[in-house]
Amino acid sequence: MNTSHRKLGTRILLIISVYVAIPAFAFQNEPDGFRGIKWGTNIRELTDMLVVESGKDTLYYARKTDNMKIGDADIGQISYGFYKNRFFVALVEYKGYVNFTKLKAILFDQYGKPEQPNQLMENYFWVGGTVDIYFDYNDMLKSGNVYFSFRPIQQERAKER
Repeated sequence: MNTSHRKLGTRILLIISVYVAIPAFAFQNEPDGFRGIKWGTNIRELTDMLVVESGKDTLYYARKTDNMKIGDADIGQISYGFYKNRFFVALVEYKGYVNFTKLKAILFDQYGKPEQPNQLMENYFWVGGTVDIYFDYNDMLKSGNVYFSFRPIQQERAKER
């Protein structure tokens, strides 16, 4: 995960914060974690993680044995973010329109219809009770992201910055 990914995460969280202010109902099947890791889990409880980036107050890890697929979509990288050693964010990076369409079908089926502020852009938001999901595809770059954020820790992190 490089600096551009960190900036992307910051932009996504700012966008999501606008939607959090709008009353919303939790989306269907709101996840209590990602790939078997519950939100808030301490990194010390996990043995298969490798640091891929360190920030001022956040460490990002990759899993040694991660399956680089979601359904039948191919994934390029998955980064797990920990703030004060607690799991609060997952970033899934992928390439290609075919993988975008596969992920879109999977996410819409799993979480229901998202918010799409601009119908001309492939940017989607699910705002839940405690978890927010952002999904995008950039046709020029032929790549996109799925970003899962656990709001209680994300808000704590934002307050302390």
